[in-house]
Amino acid sequence: MGEHEDETPASKLNGSSNGAGPAPANFSRDYLSTLRMETVSCSNCGSTKYEVVATGKDHEYPHTSPDTFRMVRCECGLMYLSPRPTVAELDTIYPSDYYAYQIVEQRLRTRGGKGSWLRRYMDAQAIRRWRAYVALVRESAKGPYEIMDIGCGDGNFLNQWKRAFDGEAKTHGVEMNEKAAAIAEAQGHRVLPKRIEECDLEKGFFDLVFSFHVVEHVEDPVSFMTAIAESLKPSGYALIETPNVDTADFRMFGKRHWGAHHFPRHWNMYDEKTFTALAEKAGLRVVRFEYVPSAIFWVWTFHSMLLPRFPRIANALFPPVDIFLRGGPWIWGLLSVFTATDLAIRTLTGKTACMRVVLQRV
Repeated sequence: MGEHEDETPASKLNGSSNGAGPAPANFSRDYLSTLRMETVSCSNCGSTKYEVVATGKDHEYPHTSPDTFRMVRCECGLMYLSPRPTVAELDTIYPSDYYAYQIVEQRLRTRGGKGSWLRRYMDAQAIRRWRAYVALVRESAKGPYEIMDIGCGDGNFLNQWKRAFDGEAKTHGVEMNEKAAAIAEAQGHRVLPKRIEECDLEKGFFDLVFSFHVVEHVEDPVSFMTAIAESLKPSGYALIETPNVDTADFRMFGKRHWGAHHFPRHWNMYDEKTFTALAEKAGLRVVRFEYVPSAIFWVWTFHSMLLPRFPRIANALFPPVDIFLRGGPWIWGLLSVFTATDLAIRTLTGKTACMRVVLQRV
């Protein structure tokens, strides 16, 4: 982070602002934990001038930190978390019960069986969606294809993509959770058990690189996207999914309770303008933006709203982690209602809180 780096324990920060003016009153309080924090500049333009647009707590994993965090907006439009936990705190803010790791554990327990009819149905639907992008890749190159998932988890998406390519793809992944990486590798995928920042990817090698809900988590999004750009063949495509802040639900709940803030794990948040600027800086061209439902963000929003006054109701009706694991009529009904809500918002506004971006090398 250069001159902006500040690895002061959170207990010493006292909510002070290092940008344009003091922090708001509801942020000015002594931190209760000793999370090591750093003040950062805008990763898109380098500016340190900002306005505070949101504050909030980690309501999903309250045992990780009682701190109040803030999301700020740069003059260029990029929203980012500052101050934010240092990289040394990754094991704290991504605890062992983090939902992505829990999904891996659940699949590990059930592996060997055929899985539920719902899981098979969802996999089939995903494969059908991926075939549209497979057709795009096939239009520009002949197989066999080299594809990579950054943040591949236990390889579930790679399994789907391999089927979508009708077995015509060689699959690669990057995954920082060693247990998940080992599971993915055991299924026949070549996996680097590292953070993407630690990888030296082969240049000009891949026909398709995809990464779903990772770029908002990384320390240096420009380096992340540049690594993707350089790893692509000239005819290759990248497919990135990330939250979108230019949406109706952000405007309704964004100051405090919007679920996609995912405090303190989402470090950079984009809209079309700021993501295009990121892509161009990394040597990528946006082919198109697509907007897809993200029912989970609504679950997290309602959990955040209810938790301070009605914690039992919040945890029972809108479980932030178990929503990925439990199943049952209530969970699937909830996800169906919120998916329908997103589809209605997309019909009215053209956008949702989740954007999927198709890119090519410049």
